[in-house]
Amino acid sequence: MHFLAGIPSPEISFIDIGPVRIHFYALFILTGIVIATLIADRTLSRRGAERGSMLDIALWAVPFGILGGRFFHVITHPADYFYE
Repeated sequence: MHFLAGIPSPEISFIDIGPVRIHFYALFILTGIVIATLIADRTLSRRGAERGSMLDIALWAVPFGILGGRFFHVITHPADYFYE
C-alpha cells in the first residue's frame, strides 16, 4: 500500500463565496443525493408509482439518514465527544 502514499492531495478543498465556505466534499455528497433521487424516481415511475413520489421519500430519508449517521458515529466513538 506504499504506492498510495505518493498520491498528492489537492491544494484547495473549498471555495469561499463571501462569508460562506463551501467544501468540495459537500458538493459531491449533494450531487450523489440528487442523482440517487432522480434514478430512484425514474425506477419507481417505471414500476407504476406516481412521478415525483421519490421526492416525498427523499425529503424524509435524507435528513434522517444524516442525523442517524451522526448519532451512530457519536455512539461508536464516545471518546471523541465526552472524554478528555
